[in-house]
Amino acid sequence: MFSRKAISLALTLIILATPLALAYAAGGTISGTVTDPKGAVVVGAAISVTDPVSAQTFTGTTDAQGRYTIEGLPAGTYVLTVSAKGFSDFRNEKVSVEEDKAASLNVKLQVASLSEAVTVTASGTKANSDSTYQALRKKAASPGVFTTYATVNNLELKRDAATFILRSGEIYFLSPVEGRNTGAVFIGEGVLNLTPPTQIEKDSLKMFTDKETLSEEFTTLVIRFSDKTLDEVKASSSATFKTGGAQESRAQDLFKENQSLLRKQFRYNMDLRTLMDIYSPQRPGYFSAFIGGKKYNKLIFQLDPLGIPEVAPEKIILYSYGVTDGGLWTAFYLDEEYKKGTANSNQDNRLIDIKSHVIDGAINGTQITATDTLTFSPLVPGTRVVPFDLFQSLRVSSVQDDKGNELNFIQEAKDEDADFAVILPEALDVNQTYKLTVQYQGGDAMRDTGGGNFILLPRDTWYPNAANSGAFGDRAVFDITFRVPKGNNFIGVGKLAEPERVENNVTVSHWTSGNIELAVAGFNYGKFKKKEAVDKENGDFLVEFYANREVPGYIRTYQQILSVNASDPASQAKEDTRRAGGTTGIESMSTTGSADAQLADAQNSVRIYNNYFGVPPYGRIAMTQQPAGNFGQAWPTLVYMPFTAFIDQTTRASLMGSQGGTSDFWQYVGPHEIAHQWWGHVLGWTSYHDQWMSEGFSEFSASLYVQHAVKDFNKFTTFWENQRKMIVDPQRATKGRKPYTIGPVTQGYRLSNAKVGGATRFLIYPKGGYILHMLRMMMYDQRNKEGDPDARFKVMMKDFVKTYFNKDVSTNDFKKIVEKHITRDMDLLDNGKIDWFFDQWIYGTEVPAYKFEYQLAPSAGGKTVLSGRITQSGVSDNFRMQVPVWADFGKGWVRLGAATIVGNTFTDLPNIPLPMPPKKVAICAWNDVLATSIENIKR
Repeated sequence: MFSRKAISLALTLIILATPLALAYAAGGTISGTVTDPKGAVVVGAAISVTDPVSAQTFTGTTDAQGRYTIEGLPAGTYVLTVSAKGFSDFRNEKVSVEEDKAASLNVKLQVASLSEAVTVTASGTKANSDSTYQALRKKAASPGVFTTYATVNNLELKRDAATFILRSGEIYFLSPVEGRNTGAVFIGEGVLNLTPPTQIEKDSLKMFTDKETLSEEFTTLVIRFSDKTLDEVKASSSATFKTGGAQESRAQDLFKENQSLLRKQFRYNMDLRTLMDIYSPQRPGYFSAFIGGKKYNKLIFQLDPLGIPEVAPEKIILYSYGVTDGGLWTAFYLDEEYKKGTANSNQDNRLIDIKSHVIDGAINGTQITATDTLTFSPLVPGTRVVPFDLFQSLRVSSVQDDKGNELNFIQEAKDEDADFAVILPEALDVNQTYKLTVQYQGGDAMRDTGGGNFILLPRDTWYPNAANSGAFGDRAVFDITFRVPKGNNFIGVGKLAEPERVENNVTVSHWTSGNIELAVAGFNYGKFKKKEAVDKENGDFLVEFYANREVPGYIRTYQQILSVNASDPASQAKEDTRRAGGTTGIESMSTTGSADAQLADAQNSVRIYNNYFGVPPYGRIAMTQQPAGNFGQAWPTLVYMPFTAFIDQTTRASLMGSQGGTSDFWQYVGPHEIAHQWWGHVLGWTSYHDQWMSEGFSEFSASLYVQHAVKDFNKFTTFWENQRKMIVDPQRATKGRKPYTIGPVTQGYRLSNAKVGGATRFLIYPKGGYILHMLRMMMYDQRNKEGDPDARFKVMMKDFVKTYFNKDVSTNDFKKIVEKHITRDMDLLDNGKIDWFFDQWIYGTEVPAYKFEYQLAPSAGGKTVLSGRITQSGVSDNFRMQVPVWADFGKGWVRLGAATIVGNTFTDLPNIPLPMPPKKVAICAWNDVLATSIENIKR
């Protein structure tokens, strides 16, 4: 029910959307105490730590002692903000964090002054003016709205797998709007009993509570609903209705506190969600309970038949926004969906299917002004309120239908619950196609970092995107025209529809995706130097390189400091010592000189991936510089590269330290992001359960680049060894836990929470990649007649892309393809199924250890006999794996065969005749199998 944005704000200490670069560093810490002007601690203050360049945000909340701690921060300078009810926001834009060090910052808040929020509205229909919406919005503030109440005695409210038992007390109901009661407050003694329906979800709940079931006693319960809760209570013999209860005032205060929580902290518009059901009365309605528990006092339970965006298409969620237990505790489908066999990621919860966007916009400084004319088809009968995902600071001024009629819309203040939705005058007809024109503008969606360097902050919500949709939004065709100041470049997705032109010192740039639907659209903007290359060997594929003509402002400031220090003998002496006789390169740093190398890397990556996965439909890719220095990101045909990847290693090490500056990440970030053209765009993911494929397969693709472009086998095996260590070694970012033990890759970003820290980046990237690597190696055939040992794997992967071309895919979709191409060696259960592999490696958390003890003995004719024992340990009795045996006769590794081992046991190799004495013998010589350890011992 809550938007993805809202739940992200609600969860404490969760690291969201962690970029690839951060996987290589544990990070630093910011901590401190928040007090009021008199020195008293402030409890529950919201802490936000933001990278000013990338806009990556880490959040937290002060505890009962007013303390906060934000961990796992990459080295850099951050903006720290602190907000609390009744106080003015605190902001410090220069909080420095160093790797593996703790920074301390105590904050004293000042009492807030009274102010009014200003909302930009159209000259015609004003935002939020719908009368029913206004009634919902203001209802709780009116006197006498909680006069109806009931005393209860063991009243049960069963909501799927959860049962709320109101043992004793009083439940107060908010008076109706349009005949619908939509809120209640219980005060008394009660208990919530919940048992998740699957073992994975029971394990998830156990991570937070140490038990597979929850039984939480509570004293208050604030309920927001559009279902039949009131009717259910009225029909129960366990409730006696009365009027004028003694705790009416307290009930109203609790409800108003809940409204403030939703609007100001979660920034989720619950009134809008309620309006959607009031205007579509045929829906069964949602149920949300905010639980004042005795042990866990910040729990929220939600059931929404429309799906809950953060975990869509799942319908039920239990989570906490507490400091020490914040996270998504459990999420699952409705019981009836499990019974029908429809409880899977392939459900479609969209209300509409957007067919096209025609965006006409302009950029002036960081101000975006745009009109999006979008065409869509309804998917759910009876829909009148259509929600969209739009960045909160982009303010809508007008919404019109295809006849030019002004339509009502909802969008509250940008710093509160600014969810955007359009109210149609009548229910939509699923047999019709509709058109809306949305006008909007705002100045916070882009950031100017100086020197012609800009960054677009909202990846997929800078235009009205479909809510409750898949990976990025809703696949659609795009036609995008932007007007920008002359001298600046606008780089869009798709292709230029026509040559750029200049009108009155304004460059007009028109881009189109043609008839190809894109999962998402984006752009880069700034002052760039361009170079391009056409790959004749690759179907005239166009590769473009864009580097900013000047460095970002904060780098220029650093250069000026170095220049000033150069005139000061004492400072110069220190600088000379730091340089150790060499130059840092920072003073003359430029990113434009890497054009040829970046173009070559991109061309090689595309050639390799075309060979393994098939040719994507785009025909072009632009490698563009962004001012963020520690991650990359990709849209169809467009890649954002960290500017630090465009500079030489010496300069980078001077900026980031020797470890950060020399990491292999800088060599592989480009191939990883290019791979997202296949894994993320040509094929998206249906839910968070399936996002491991996008990141994992892109990581695997980078290994192909290492193998075939770098052509260094040691670097290839080192690549996978680094991935292995990320998965199996305890990490500071995971609070000392071994990442693989925390949960399966299908839990996605739920693996990051207050209990285990930022585990996600240590699993869906490396383990997701390792899963595909292991499948590849099981299909590897050095006896292939055409001399291509990867031939079977390539056929499978191309079939995967072709079968699901331009669609979002689920883990089960991939499983079907693997089973279609299963080989005899992979069919360990002789049933044509690959369940054994998926259950262990994708849905499971076990990782084995291996020991290979072997002997080499001479035999007749100068040949050699190999014998030995392979032992598997650290797994359950039914864990099975195929373990390959390799020998190196002086020209690289040759695969001799593989042994299948089940459980904690060993298998003895028969005497294997070899044509000559090998230099080396080993199991998993290509890091073929993910393992906690691999020992190869010659006896």
